[in-house]
Amino acid sequence: MNGQVNLKINLKNLKLKNPLILSAGILGTNAELWKRIAENNAAAITTKSFSINPRKGHENPTVIELECGLLNAIGLANPGMEKMKEEMKKFKNFNENFKLNTSLIASIFEEKNNFPTLANNIEKYCDAIELDVSCPNVENKIFKNKKILKNIVKDVKGNITKPLIVKLSPNVENISDYVEAAIEGGCDMISAINTVKAMKIDINFAKPILANKFGGYSGKGIKPIAIAKIYEISKFIRENGYDVPVIGIGGMTNGNDVIEAIMAGASAVGIGTGIYYRNIKIFKEILNEIEKFMEENNYKSIEEMRGLAIEWSIK
Repeated sequence: MNGQVNLKINLKNLKLKNPLILSAGILGTNAELWKRIAENNAAAITTKSFSINPRKGHENPTVIELECGLLNAIGLANPGMEKMKEEMKKFKNFNENFKLNTSLIASIFEEKNNFPTLANNIEKYCDAIELDVSCPNVENKIFKNKKILKNIVKDVKGNITKPLIVKLSPNVENISDYVEAAIEGGCDMISAINTVKAMKIDINFAKPILANKFGGYSGKGIKPIAIAKIYEISKFIRENGYDVPVIGIGGMTNGNDVIEAIMAGASAVGIGTGIYYRNIKIFKEILNEIEKFMEENNYKSIEEMRGLAIEWSIK
């Protein structure tokens, strides 16, 4: 990259060197891997979603490849808070010693009353906290209850000082209602979307392949859904006068995909399953693709492109 365009973005108090973030769930529990991703120019790393206590998750099989993506029902398996603290401490040291300039976002989930405790215990090890209230392959009533969501966000926000991100599900009737609940609760950012609830049946055995039956679908197949939701969320936020950045997630695998998400209103874009297709060099490669597009089309900054596809109707 020759530096003729400005790729830096500002997500409230989270200043990033470019708009690319490692999404939760991919290579998310190991500081050495985070370091490698940071060295490939990711601006931020999101940990795998974790809880206070270790969680085993669902029985195998938990992941299968489909025509246009991956279907997983890992069930939020994770090593627990104490182990994740160790990894976050390691990454903080890597960040300082190797001058990586890469932010760390801790993705957390819990029972509703335990969210504030977990957030308070880990915030000094990260730069922002993401509330995963939208995993489709575990029993989860939070993302379908606006009042509960609002109260959880309010309780967590009252216990931390770092920026708070709420990750929303596409598996709801009107996602704007949940955006509004999260904002009224005090969140600083919205990330969307989480995986799409889906199923694959083995026709030879006439039964679902995943042990959990249902899973979360990610990858190229959900990108049009993600773009639609990013657009809908961004339009709602702007029209209602909120100052809440959107992190767009879902099936982004190349520079054009990321630009599409930005033009739909995203300030930053998460890359997850895309690593499966292009390995961890995807971050450097996408940044080169974005910069080439910007130079060819005379865009000087990411902000110039943000929301260009939206027809605004300010209330």
